Amino acid sequence: MQSEIYTDYAIRILRFLHTHDAEMLTTMQITQAIDITTPVFASIANQLRNSGILRTIQGRHGGYMLGKPANAISIYDVFVSIEGEMRINQCLETYGLCKHGKQVECKIHEKLYSMQDEFVERLSNVFIADLV
Repeated sequence: MQSEIYTDYAIRILRFLHTHDAEMLTTMQITQAIDITTPVFASIANQLRNSGILRTIQGRHGGYMLGKPANAISIYDVFVSIEGEMRINQCLETYGLCKHGKQVECKIHEKLYSMQDEFVERLSNVFIADLV
């Protein structure tokens, strides 16, 4: 549950940064605008920074800004950054519970894989810039 909330916060943080274009924003500015705690923000910011989505500058005049243009950051990128591998069902995960996978003709998997592909495609085609 925590990762889903973090993903929502991450999208809101990136949207807020996008509305402030190339401005460097402080932790306080961001946490107050998004209404989250500093530790939650720090955790999210660390994951986004590791993915190259967020840029941080240390020091007195430091802060946060987008690591790349908002029209190049998809919602899928954010999900993967925060939650890792994203599957609509556990049996589709790389090390999932299903014993069949793609090796055996399975109508359930056929539908789930199709839905998974559509889901990823749709999330990959919505960008932070679209949300403003």
